[in-house]
Amino acid sequence: MQETSEELDLLRAHRKFVLTTHISSDGDGVGSQLALARGLKSIGCEVSVINSTPVPQNLLFLLHGSDEILTPADAENLERYFSDALTVVLDMGAFERLGSVLDLARQNSAGILVIDHHRMEKVPGVHYLLDVEACATGAVTARILDALDIPITAEIAEPLYVAVHTDTGGFRYPGTTPETHNLVARLLRTGVDPQRVYTELHERLSLKRLQVTGAILSTVRISQGGKVAWIEVRRQMLDSLDACMEDADDMVNFTLQLDGVVAGFYFKELDRSLTKVSCRSRGNFAIDKFVSRWGGGGHQHAAGVRLKVGIDEAKTLILSEAARSLGEGAMKR
Repeated sequence: MQETSEELDLLRAHRKFVLTTHISSDGDGVGSQLALARGLKSIGCEVSVINSTPVPQNLLFLLHGSDEILTPADAENLERYFSDALTVVLDMGAFERLGSVLDLARQNSAGILVIDHHRMEKVPGVHYLLDVEACATGAVTARILDALDIPITAEIAEPLYVAVHTDTGGFRYPGTTPETHNLVARLLRTGVDPQRVYTELHERLSLKRLQVTGAILSTVRISQGGKVAWIEVRRQMLDSLDACMEDADDMVNFTLQLDGVVAGFYFKELDRSLTKVSCRSRGNFAIDKFVSRWGGGGHQHAAGVRLKVGIDEAKTLILSEAARSLGEGAMKR
């Protein structure tokens, strides 16, 4: 990413913005949104933050008010927010992950700018500020704020810290670099409280969330060669616990805690013919390239894909190919 690029001039030229991120938003998307929104507002811009799906429960502590991030269910005549505005997409991965906001942006806004650290094919007519070497979109956002001469105050630093913390897995993923820690040190100097952030992100589980976690972990299986592990959640399981899919988020990393596992998968039954697969890997196994054959993407060690098939078919498809790619034989069922 070049900090002197024409895309930065595009940001400077606009005074009205809509910021959005992918469906089922996470800490990097929400944190980057809030940081950029607050920064742009501090220099007098009109900024709306609109996502297709609600903010996850564990990120609500970042909001200054319930209306700081809107969904289509929160407001009528959404077109008025996009009219004459530059739509800025933060932490997208792929356009199909934007949900209903995508059509609103395409049909009503003055242009689209993507800020991200995912590898992606560029769409003609869309502007990009990408750095695939960055540890998080939050890190890219911090550099953009600097380039725009917007001071990173405490209210901007906390969501940036959350963005970097979550997308580096608490600073343990391979993308964590000395530059990552330099940025974190700078954010901490503004007054960010790491204990508060960790508590809000990881230590406020509901009883239901804990029950769902136990149920999902009971599904864990491992391949015969020990290199592939997987877990799953089905609608029937959630219904039996009076839970929703949000209660089942962010479980995939448990699969890599098994000794010897190289690739881990978490299968979510969204519908009878739609399965979301969260994927993780370690070592030289590039999980983003692995899932790209089905239209998925992400990072070398963290990626995802949606398959328009039932969960059993998705498991057969993904797991057999993963075992083959890692030189294993039959799967242990």
